[in-house]
Amino acid sequence: QSSPDVEQLVRSDFASVLAEAVDRVAIKGGGTNEPNGILSTPGIGSVAMGANGGPITWDAVMDLIGKVEDANGQGAAFVTNTKVRTSARKTLKVSGDAAGGFIWGDSPNSLAGYTAAVSNLVPANLTKGTGTGLSPLIFGNFSDLILGYWSEFDLLVNPFMESAYKKGNVSVRGMLTMDITVRHAESFAAITDLGTA
Repeated sequence: QSSPDVEQLVRSDFASVLAEAVDRVAIKGGGTNEPNGILSTPGIGSVAMGANGGPITWDAVMDLIGKVEDANGQGAAFVTNTKVRTSARKTLKVSGDAAGGFIWGDSPNSLAGYTAAVSNLVPANLTKGTGTGLSPLIFGNFSDLILGYWSEFDLLVNPFMESAYKKGNVSVRGMLTMDITVRHAESFAAITDLGTA
């Protein structure tokens, strides 16, 4: 109960949870007591897969890169979730042409010659028309995603919180005060309606 190792364990756990929360809202935040994130930023480029969404295509990936380049931006990387990567690994660049290769080739961290990050913090529950369970693919210059911190990580221990005190417990709260903004909307483009079933 008094070991400093336990304190470090609690701090590490809280830091991990808060770091995941920052990554999640940087991609798509709720905008209520949390930042909006890239996908909710007005003015980013957009490529649509149809009225109800649709499967990933090589043309859509090229169009996504083109949206950033056409806006005089310079994209550096993709980010998506494991469902999109799995779908792209099974989809040929050109239908019926196995020699042309798959959209997502042999490298797990590369797409169309760019770095590709994959995280299940990227949502897989977007909707469009009658399409559900849709996922995004984001391309952009992630150095133009600004994270501003007022307090990086605060750990508040309160042994007198009434509900905890009655049970002989201690309330421990981790807090992070920050905001996220996209410096240049032209630096990003997204497909938000990829079906992966």
